[in-house]
Amino acid sequence: MTTPALERDTAVDPEPCTLRERKKQQTRQAIHGAALDRVIAHGLDGVTVEQICADADVSPRTFFNYFTSKAHAALGLDTVVTPDRVAEAFRDGSGRLVDDVCTLVARSVPLPSDRSRTKELLVHRPEMTPMVMRWMAESRQAMLAVVTTRTDEQTARTVVTLVMSALSEVAHRETVSSTVELGDRLRAVVAEMAALATA
Repeated sequence: MTTPALERDTAVDPEPCTLRERKKQQTRQAIHGAALDRVIAHGLDGVTVEQICADADVSPRTFFNYFTSKAHAALGLDTVVTPDRVAEAFRDGSGRLVDDVCTLVARSVPLPSDRSRTKELLVHRPEMTPMVMRWMAESRQAMLAVVTTRTDEQTARTVVTLVMSALSEVAHRETVSSTVELGDRLRAVVAEMAALATA
């Protein structure tokens, strides 16, 4: 069960609720879609940021406000940054550690909104797979930095590895529509893993 502090902290849920936020989501999706189309067709080395920007009708400066690289844009993956409010709510939480880490990961680690097209990219361009693995490793380190504010390093490594493995499984299975749903899915997969481990 998540702590009340984590349940209440809905302000960080990235669901677009204002016109400005909706426009930001639309711009992000336009960049991602353009990068995805280009990279599927031509490969990462055959695409420039300028071409992606032209297709998405944005400037390179705008591109780098949303994504750190062509690969991140094509995959729809952002650098993982835990908002201060989320980190504080986690650190001060008193619920079950694994449940609260599921909520933390759901609110910190972005997943692509179009899972089927991302899978298509990885099928057509398998050279992108190491970039996904690198992103997962970077995400794991980012989560460890937060989780160790509440527990010892060994426990933090174990629980983060467990929840990040659940995240990979959720990403393979289905598309989720909100951070709340992602947190629920992570807890369900972790429960499946625990049941299998004790069967």
